[in-house]
Amino acid sequence: MVHFAIAQQLGTPKPTPSLLLGSIAPDAVHVRGNITREQKGITHLVSEGLLPDTNRIRENYLFYVTQKPGKAWNEFVYGYFAHIYTDLRWVQTLYADYKKENKADKESMRLTYNQEVSQLEFEIMRSQHWAGSVLNKLKDSIGHALDPFVDKSEVEQYRTIKLEWLLEEGNEPKIELIYFTLDKVERFIQNTAAELSTLLAPKGTYEQGG
Repeated sequence: MVHFAIAQQLGTPKPTPSLLLGSIAPDAVHVRGNITREQKGITHLVSEGLLPDTNRIRENYLFYVTQKPGKAWNEFVYGYFAHIYTDLRWVQTLYADYKKENKADKESMRLTYNQEVSQLEFEIMRSQHWAGSVLNKLKDSIGHALDPFVDKSEVEQYRTIKLEWLLEEGNEPKIELIYFTLDKVERFIQNTAAELSTLLAPKGTYEQGG
């Protein structure tokens, strides 16, 4: 939902299905089953265990956005690399703070993190007026292959899995957020969307809100 929230900002007032689907497409690698950290890293431009810097994200975006004509492709690619930048900034900010604040052992930290980000998904869905519209648009989205990262069927399969998970109330942990509170995450969304609108939207490549 954080990725959708940022796509909502980038596509104001109405993000397209292509932008929304692109914003989760790097995670479509999960449909392959038990993937390694390295396999997931490929779709996120990870090198030597590290997410790419802003220059590498922008360079890849500019390369891929010119590979096909059409607005739907442009927006899908925009969403794809916006996802990677969002992950980078998340690791640098909120997740870095989390590691400083939570002094538990590694396994406990992972469990708490997974529970909190799952809870956060439902908190965002309840608190944002656009959530229902975004999920409905996502149902109608058409995937694209982004070679060599993900193929069309993977993207569309992941979309279906993600929607089903979000719409299943039993997936909500029903815990109180301690580290990833809604106010912190909302600030992160606003800041990251503002950075992305400059970083990945050169004139003539993506028309914001078009």
